[in-house]
Amino acid sequence: MQNTMKLFMFIILSSIIGHAQNSQKNFIDQPYIEVTGTVETEIIPNEIFLKIILDENDKRGKLSIEQQENQMISALKTLEIDIDKKLSVLDFNGYFQRKFLGDNEVIKNKHYQLIVNDGKTLGEVYEALDACDISNISITKTSHTELEKFRRETKLKALKIAKKKAIDYAEAIGQTTGNALFIQETSGNLILSNNAVGVNYNTRYHFEKQKIENLNLQPIILKESVMAKFILN
Repeated sequence: MQNTMKLFMFIILSSIIGHAQNSQKNFIDQPYIEVTGTVETEIIPNEIFLKIILDENDKRGKLSIEQQENQMISALKTLEIDIDKKLSVLDFNGYFQRKFLGDNEVIKNKHYQLIVNDGKTLGEVYEALDACDISNISITKTSHTELEKFRRETKLKALKIAKKKAIDYAEAIGQTTGNALFIQETSGNLILSNNAVGVNYNTRYHFEKQKIENLNLQPIILKESVMAKFILN
């Protein structure tokens, strides 16, 4: 009785494995067409990240960090920038400056991050801070608040292009396509611009008004690809 039960279980297990293997084989053996769709999308950034450095050792008549900070905040508020949300401290440190003649002193510097949302505001910030003799400013990166949404939309467009390519190829040889057997995203390329026209990255600036008025941000470029396999009838 026990041997009969073992034999019965072995037959059932063999049947299940055989069915799974046949199903896999049928999937692999089906005629199919494999294509890749690729799409590029340009997005104008709506987040521009600026790094602002205040240093007591700059040629500012030895204004303290606190005095410089007050001037900067006052200038930004005149542009109606929300200081609490848009301005944050990245780093704050001091270093000991030894003098041959005179008293030694500790020199402080402070690094800030400021986020602006368009090229016009970017130009206004440069102009306002330059008027305060604050010119150690750099663009660290640009982004968009709905970046993932644009990426998904770009991938869907890439998939549609892949489907269209499959249909066109099949028609060229007198055949048609059926359901998708396989869909896979490939690694997308995201090019985040670090520059704006008239602005050199990570450089000290002194701006002329006509240059500030013409600041244009380079777009973010999304490049997405989707590979798909369709039944070939």
